[in-house]
Amino acid sequence: MTIIDYMRQKLKEYPKIAEFLAGDDIHIDFTDPEPTNYGFSSTGDSLLKEDLLGNQTRQHNFMLYAVGQSFNDYTRLANSNFLLELGYWLEQLPEESGIEPRGTFKKAWAANAMAMMPMGEAISDGVMYQIQIYAQYKVESEDILI
Repeated sequence: MTIIDYMRQKLKEYPKIAEFLAGDDIHIDFTDPEPTNYGFSSTGDSLLKEDLLGNQTRQHNFMLYAVGQSFNDYTRLANSNFLLELGYWLEQLPEESGIEPRGTFKKAWAANAMAMMPMGEAISDGVMYQIQIYAQYKVESEDILI
């Protein structure tokens, strides 16, 4: 499972995702414009450091786009609180092996959760929110120097 697959799965496991998710899936690289839909996009991977053996610490960046109901201040506040609590939950994810190739998930965090744009002419048509998600992971070298 790549870091993209891993983080998508973790988002689906978020206990409160069912409050906002319509259907059973989080789309990859697109978001349906109807309220209660999510799109998860990979925005790049970076090498943070590498040791003498070739083991790497990497960071993968994502954007989660969420289209939520926006009838009134109460629903918009619920959407914002959802993104805030999601960020807290991501920070609590434990280290876990199983990232391919030969990797271990280390930590995740979120930033810049905000409303981006209305989905129609009226605010009641829904609002697209975004949250940046960062995941750090380690990749073990396959070529051990002796």
